[in-house]
Amino acid sequence: MKPIPSGRVAPNPNPFILKATVAALAAVGALSSASVWAQAADAAPAAVETSGASGAEATGTAVADAAPASVVTVTGIRSAARNAQAFKQNNEQVVDSIVADDIGKFPDKNVAEILGRITGVQIIREAGEAGNVVIRGLPGAVTLLNGREMFSAVSRSLFLADIPTTMLSRLDVYKSQGVDMVEGGTAGVIDVRTNRPFDFKGYTASLVGRAENRDKSSATDPQLSGMASNRWKTAYGEFGALVGYSYQRGRYQDEGAWVGVPLSIERGLTGPDTIGRVMTGGDRKRWAGNGVLQWRPNSDVEVFAEVINTRIEHDAQTNFLVGQLPLNKGATMTTVPGTNYLQSISKEGADQWTLTSTQGRRHYSRTTQAATGATWDVNEQWRLKTELARTISKFRNQNPIVDIVGYMPNVSGSIDNGVGSIDYPGGDIAGGSRFFLEKFFDQHSHDEGSSTDWRADAIYTPADKGFFRGFAGGVRIAKRRAASIHGIEGSVNHPGAYSPNQVMINSIPGFTCPSLSPAGNYGAATFAVPCASYLLNNTSDLRQAFTGSTTPNPEDPLSYYADIEKTQALYGKADIAFDAWSVPVDGSVGVRAVRTEQDLRGNSLINNAVVAASTKTTSTDYLPNLALRAKLREDLQARFTWVKATQRPAFADFNPGLVLHAAGNTTLATGTSGNPNLKPIESKNMDVALEWYFAPTGSVTGTVFSHEFKNYIRRKSTPETYDGITYDVSRPYNTSEGKLEGIEIAYKQFYDWLPGWLGGFGLEANGTYMHGGLTEPDGKVNSFAGMSKWAYNLIGLYERGDWSARVAYNWRSRFVSEYAYRATQYDLVVDPMKSLDASITYKLTKNLSLTVDGTNLTDFKYKDYHSEPALARDIRRYDRTIGVALRWKN
Repeated sequence: MKPIPSGRVAPNPNPFILKATVAALAAVGALSSASVWAQAADAAPAAVETSGASGAEATGTAVADAAPASVVTVTGIRSAARNAQAFKQNNEQVVDSIVADDIGKFPDKNVAEILGRITGVQIIREAGEAGNVVIRGLPGAVTLLNGREMFSAVSRSLFLADIPTTMLSRLDVYKSQGVDMVEGGTAGVIDVRTNRPFDFKGYTASLVGRAENRDKSSATDPQLSGMASNRWKTAYGEFGALVGYSYQRGRYQDEGAWVGVPLSIERGLTGPDTIGRVMTGGDRKRWAGNGVLQWRPNSDVEVFAEVINTRIEHDAQTNFLVGQLPLNKGATMTTVPGTNYLQSISKEGADQWTLTSTQGRRHYSRTTQAATGATWDVNEQWRLKTELARTISKFRNQNPIVDIVGYMPNVSGSIDNGVGSIDYPGGDIAGGSRFFLEKFFDQHSHDEGSSTDWRADAIYTPADKGFFRGFAGGVRIAKRRAASIHGIEGSVNHPGAYSPNQVMINSIPGFTCPSLSPAGNYGAATFAVPCASYLLNNTSDLRQAFTGSTTPNPEDPLSYYADIEKTQALYGKADIAFDAWSVPVDGSVGVRAVRTEQDLRGNSLINNAVVAASTKTTSTDYLPNLALRAKLREDLQARFTWVKATQRPAFADFNPGLVLHAAGNTTLATGTSGNPNLKPIESKNMDVALEWYFAPTGSVTGTVFSHEFKNYIRRKSTPETYDGITYDVSRPYNTSEGKLEGIEIAYKQFYDWLPGWLGGFGLEANGTYMHGGLTEPDGKVNSFAGMSKWAYNLIGLYERGDWSARVAYNWRSRFVSEYAYRATQYDLVVDPMKSLDASITYKLTKNLSLTVDGTNLTDFKYKDYHSEPALARDIRRYDRTIGVALRWKN
């Protein structure tokens, strides 16, 4: 790609971009008109050290491994804010950053929770923590650790909740991706940066002890982390060493009440045939450790070696209640006023079939990454870098499930204000005297992933700086393996179920437990369920009772897949600078070429025989990149970026195995398979930004963005012929195209000019508007599942003397979580989501501080519904947490 000549401008954005840019400029002026001139005399933002940066480091510009950013700051507020703002201002890509000023002072427990504070990023908390992260409404983000690819088992991404915040130095969310970054994210890049010993002046040690109470689970759990780092000057150069450790335990409870999919029921009404409950509780223990060595033999050479390890042991249970309603039994029913929607139903003497169940889950996962690398400043013009990394990840899952069934004499159900409830007056739903063993699911699985990747980068800065200010190029070679297999799925009926020989659950010692108790009122307070501890610790007894053998359910060869993926990437980039109508412009232009080779393996079922299946594929992608920055004034700059990015499909989608099912008397011949010929999802991303830095810790920024997608993946069925027989085979295909457009605005300021204690206040506010969607094969355009049209964060900050505090409010508008839910006419729509978190810290001594923090302080209730608000689906409630922490640092 040729650089844009002096005197010309970048290609014109589409009409939406032009209109939204005008709106952004207006918003910038409106937001920042007050209280800024009092800080005009402040010094310009200081330079930022970028130790541990990726191969995108300085190529003639001040900092080249980062980008324009909205910045969230945490305790020790002003120094962190200054560093983060300077990091943003001097970068070439579009990035939002969080910078820690001190060790262990992030108010959140893991990386995923922090991301919810960033402009354009949304998270969902469940199972006791934040885990689901989307950028600008899109899930396709690549996750990096210190600029390197890291993942969990067969996933392509690092599970961000596994990284404790106490290890963090900085967290960068790139909205536009540089050619020198690892490819793989259409939505952006999340780069987790950890501490290294040369980040500190000398000996540094810290220790954080925290106790956290959760209200739904009624549990108080410990969390402990520590770090020690030092550096020494010797005759052989300077050495540095760092070790860190973190332990977290979290016992949690999520509660939910659900309503079945609306059906046409008796008397011309629309309503469900079931109402139920889902209660989930777990005990998660997470260990994480890291170690780093650095050596600087002279001022020109630096060598490092580091390792990080995470281990998770997680026991959990989910209790289900499936309450069948007494339809067609002469029940008393009412409707929602003005509609034909069922509101209540009751029947005495119903003798109604009722099911409860427990899913026991025992998960174990472990991920280790070791890396070594070096940087050599050959002379004033040349810098060479290299890095080698090895990652190994394993996941094991044990998941026994038992269903029990009883017949309840009386049933009463209702749907009111988006909440379904069900009760059984006069029936022993809690004691379980009416329940017998029905089904057993003997589920288990294990996944493994590993990779070896090496990269080398060369950076050249010419002595005579003209139009070209620097050049960079590099190569990356990686080999990734992912493999998965699970047990044969399906259930086994108890031989005595629905017969005179049925086994009542109360006859089995230690088998029956009350379900987890809800905080809300959804009818019956508790119901009898199989004990999760019995399922997990006596699985052999269950196998004997249901199958007559203690042998585990065998592994299913048809579920097996393995993918050996080799990538070879080469990139080149030129840093440029010129004047456009006397306005200084700088930036970069480059391209990344990636060749991907895949060796895909699986098993097929042909004529009732298991047959090995394998195939090999090769593809090449070219990813151009343009980033420009115009310095309109010393404190005002504009940006334009255009990037092509790709997102590879999930490994399971490539599975070459084919399972064919012969036609029956009432069924067609069908088949299921993956698709080895899937292409990566492609995205062409454009950002136009305006940034005003009116103080070292004060800014207003606006970004207009546009993403154009193709090759989105959907599963569909098409006729395929094998041995003269035509089957309707379901596979994933690249079928959909899409577009996403929007605007982000962010404001940050500390009000130092206010008198006295009022000068400690600061405010951060950011908001995002998005619209767009995918064009489905039938021509219908659906907004992206999981995308809110509006989202914003308000963060109040305070720091003065020994006190510091933070109050953060997050809100996002309603969104569709699933289209054509369960193959019906209804979409699953989620009501607006909001959360309020806060923390306050007091310095007891120079080295010791006390922090009290809380999350979900308003006890948020998640609600969704079947297309119409009156057709309720779920209400879910999660733990409200209160934590108390002591932090010591030397």
